[in-house]
Amino acid sequence: MPRPRLPQMKAEVSGAKAKNAGRFKGRKTPKRTRPIGNPYKSMTPRQADAWAECVGEMPWLHSGHRQLLRVACVLIARIEEDPEVPVAALAALHVALSKLGATPTDETKVNHGSEDDEDPADEFFGQRPN
Repeated sequence: MPRPRLPQMKAEVSGAKAKNAGRFKGRKTPKRTRPIGNPYKSMTPRQADAWAECVGEMPWLHSGHRQLLRVACVLIARIEEDPEVPVAALAALHVALSKLGATPTDETKVNHGSEDDEDPADEFFGQRPN
Protein backbone atom coordinates (compact mmCIF):
# COMPACT_ATOMS: atom_id res chain seq x y z
CA MET A 1 0.00 0.00 0.00
CA PRO A 2 1.49 3.38 -0.94
CA ARG A 3 2.24 5.99 1.64
CA PRO A 4 -0.60 8.54 2.08
CA ARG A 5 -0.04 12.03 0.69
CA LEU A 6 1.04 14.68 3.15
CA PRO A 7 -1.45 17.57 3.25
CA GLN A 8 0.00 20.82 1.89
CA MET A 9 -0.49 22.79 5.11
CA LYS A 10 1.12 20.06 7.20
CA ALA A 11 4.04 19.95 4.76
CA GLU A 12 4.56 23.67 5.29
CA VAL A 13 4.39 23.39 9.09
CA SER A 14 6.69 20.37 9.20
CA GLY A 15 9.25 21.81 6.81
CA ALA A 16 8.78 18.98 4.31
CA LYS A 17 7.82 21.47 1.61
CA ALA A 18 11.08 23.38 2.02
CA LYS A 19 13.11 20.17 2.10
CA ASN A 20 11.47 18.57 -0.96
CA ALA A 21 10.08 21.52 -2.90
CA GLY A 22 9.80 19.54 -6.13
CA ARG A 23 7.51 17.00 -4.51
CA PHE A 24 4.96 19.70 -3.70
CA LYS A 25 5.47 21.89 -6.80
CA GLY A 26 2.39 20.87 -8.78
CA ARG A 27 0.18 20.12 -5.81
CA LYS A 28 -2.95 22.17 -5.46
CA THR A 29 -4.32 23.18 -2.10
CA PRO A 30 -8.01 23.47 -1.31
CA LYS A 31 -9.35 26.91 -2.16
CA ARG A 32 -11.36 29.04 0.21
CA THR A 33 -10.65 27.03 3.33
CA ARG A 34 -11.78 28.63 6.52
CA PRO A 35 -10.30 28.29 10.00
CA ILE A 36 -11.43 25.28 12.02
CA GLY A 37 -13.71 27.49 14.10
CA ASN A 38 -15.50 26.84 17.36
CA PRO A 39 -16.80 23.46 18.52
CA TYR A 40 -20.29 22.40 17.49
CA LYS A 41 -23.03 23.73 19.78
CA SER A 42 -24.31 20.21 20.43
CA MET A 43 -20.96 19.10 21.90
CA THR A 44 -20.67 18.47 25.63
CA PRO A 45 -18.20 20.50 27.71
CA ARG A 46 -15.72 17.57 27.73
CA GLN A 47 -15.96 17.27 23.97
CA ALA A 48 -15.48 21.03 23.59
CA ASP A 49 -12.39 20.86 25.84
CA ALA A 50 -11.00 18.06 23.64
CA TRP A 51 -11.73 20.25 20.59
CA ALA A 52 -9.77 23.17 22.03
CA GLU A 53 -6.86 20.90 22.94
CA CYS A 54 -6.72 19.33 19.48
CA VAL A 55 -6.95 22.68 17.68
CA GLY A 56 -4.13 24.04 19.84
CA GLU A 57 -1.89 21.07 19.08
CA MET A 58 -2.67 20.78 15.34
CA PRO A 59 -2.33 24.21 13.70
CA TRP A 60 -2.79 22.79 10.19
CA LEU A 61 -6.47 21.93 10.73
CA HIS A 62 -9.08 23.88 8.75
CA SER A 63 -12.83 23.76 8.15
CA GLY A 64 -12.51 20.63 6.03
CA HIS A 65 -11.41 18.70 9.13
CA ARG A 66 -14.40 19.65 11.30
CA GLN A 67 -16.36 16.39 11.01
CA LEU A 68 -13.35 14.17 11.59
CA LEU A 69 -12.24 16.31 14.52
CA ARG A 70 -15.75 16.00 15.95
CA VAL A 71 -15.49 12.21 15.84
CA ALA A 72 -12.13 12.34 17.59
CA CYS A 73 -13.48 14.68 20.29
CA VAL A 74 -16.50 12.46 20.96
CA LEU A 75 -14.18 9.49 21.38
CA ILE A 76 -11.74 11.40 23.59
CA ALA A 77 -14.60 12.51 25.87
CA ARG A 78 -15.96 8.96 25.97
CA ILE A 79 -12.58 7.63 27.08
CA GLU A 80 -12.32 10.29 29.79
CA GLU A 81 -15.78 9.39 31.12
CA ASP A 82 -15.28 5.63 31.03
CA PRO A 83 -11.69 4.35 30.95
CA GLU A 84 -12.96 0.84 30.18
CA VAL A 85 -14.25 1.62 26.71
CA PRO A 86 -14.23 -1.14 24.09
CA VAL A 87 -11.05 -1.67 22.13
CA ALA A 88 -12.97 -0.74 18.98
CA ALA A 89 -13.48 2.80 20.32
CA LEU A 90 -9.75 3.11 20.98
CA ALA A 91 -9.00 1.84 17.48
CA ALA A 92 -11.47 4.34 16.01
CA LEU A 93 -9.77 7.16 17.93
CA HIS A 94 -6.39 6.03 16.65
CA VAL A 95 -7.68 6.07 13.06
CA ALA A 96 -9.24 9.53 13.49
CA LEU A 97 -6.07 10.97 15.00
CA SER A 98 -3.98 9.36 12.29
CA LYS A 99 -6.17 10.89 9.58
CA LEU A 100 -5.76 14.28 11.27
CA GLY A 101 -1.98 13.82 11.40
CA ALA A 102 -1.85 13.69 15.19
CA THR A 103 -0.40 10.30 16.05
CA PRO A 104 2.97 10.16 17.85
CA THR A 105 4.59 9.08 14.59
CA ASP A 106 3.18 12.09 12.78
CA GLU A 107 4.11 14.40 15.66
CA THR A 108 7.80 13.77 15.09
CA LYS A 109 7.38 14.89 11.48
CA VAL A 110 5.87 18.27 12.39
CA ASN A 111 8.26 21.08 13.22
CA HIS A 112 6.45 23.60 15.40
CA GLY A 113 9.61 25.66 15.75
CA SER A 114 10.95 27.16 18.92
CA GLU A 115 10.50 30.58 20.41
CA ASP A 116 14.08 31.43 19.41
CA ASP A 117 13.48 30.83 15.71
CA GLU A 118 13.38 33.97 13.60
CA ASP A 119 10.69 34.34 11.00
CA PRO A 120 12.10 35.40 7.61
CA ALA A 121 8.95 37.45 7.03
CA ASP A 122 9.82 39.67 10.01
CA GLU A 123 12.26 41.46 7.73
CA PHE A 124 9.28 42.77 5.75
CA PHE A 125 6.38 42.74 8.21
CA GLY A 126 8.06 43.31 11.56
CA GLN A 127 8.70 46.99 10.96
CA ARG A 128 6.47 49.99 10.77
CA PRO A 129 5.87 51.50 7.34
CA ASN A 130 7.83 54.64 6.40
